[in-house]
Amino acid sequence: MSEKPSNNGLLGWIDDRFPLTKMWEEHLSKYYAPKNFNFWYFFGSLALLVLVIQIITGIFLTMHYKPDGDMAFISVEYIMRDVDWG
Repeated sequence: MSEKPSNNGLLGWIDDRFPLTKMWEEHLSKYYAPKNFNFWYFFGSLALLVLVIQIITGIFLTMHYKPDGDMAFISVEYIMRDVDWG
């Protein structure tokens, strides 16, 4: 048949159905870092991380903010006082 299933708990069960560790080893962990790797290589991934954080927080803010002239201050006050992590 096919390969023998690995029996090491939950990770083995997930890995039998979706080979995450095999994919990690083939595409990410077996590569060596280039010799000219320096601090500036991090800025691309940091910019992507900041963009994702801003998109996620913007989505949550649009759920609670009311852009009406009368309700704007009340909605900001509600976000600051009553919304979790607000």
